[in-house]
Amino acid sequence: MHTFGTLTLLMLMLSTAAAGDSGLRADAEFRDQYGTVDSLARRAGAPVIALVVGIKALPLIEKWERDLTTRVPGIRFLNVVDLPIDVPGDVPGTVRVDLDRTAATLRKRVPAGVSVLMDPERQWANAFALDTALPNLLLFDAKGQLVARFRGRWTAALAEEVAAQVAALSPVEPRP
Repeated sequence: MHTFGTLTLLMLMLSTAAAGDSGLRADAEFRDQYGTVDSLARRAGAPVIALVVGIKALPLIEKWERDLTTRVPGIRFLNVVDLPIDVPGDVPGTVRVDLDRTAATLRKRVPAGVSVLMDPERQWANAFALDTALPNLLLFDAKGQLVARFRGRWTAALAEEVAAQVAALSPVEPRP
């Protein structure tokens, strides 16, 4: 009987791991360059593309967002910038990110109306094992479950593949 219970517990643990538990809570909140707080959980109810990039790759998200918005009208984006640790911390030997300075830079460099969430603890990159030197597009279904992941600079072929995956999740047909 004890062996059966252990086996059942082990199977439950394996099925949870297979479901893609990333370690990032859907309700984990991040602040954008305007001070607005957002999270994956706040976008529930429709497919969402989380576009996760490093600060140096940030200019690459504009083409992705513009193209996919045309191909799949109504798609929701959650833009996340993975921040480098750049400022000495209060405790000797530690570092921290200057969020105010980063927000000011984002307000200058990102088109008005495009929200970019700042991730100073690299929660997104760590949870999904992302290399943020290039854009990472994580597609979540309406329930917040990761269903597909893509990485790279914008190309028409890759954008078509992403749009097809989004269309498979929603009633919206992608435009050519």
